[in-house]
Amino acid sequence: MAMRKALDRRPGPMPDIHTDADSVSFTFDLTDPLDARLIVRCDASGEVYASIPEVRRSPYPFTAGD
Repeated sequence: MAMRKALDRRPGPMPDIHTDADSVSFTFDLTDPLDARLIVRCDASGEVYASIPEVRRSPYPFTAGD
């Protein structure tokens, strides 16, 4: 079983906050090597949606200059 990291109780970076008509979206960068993001959207009727979209990467891990 993997060890859990202890909470450090320090605040993280502020999320990106966007409005679209009657909803508000908060985008959080997750701390992982894959550059994943958590998106939380709240609409006017009180519904809350959360998603972690798939990160699209090049099939080649290095660019020509590396």
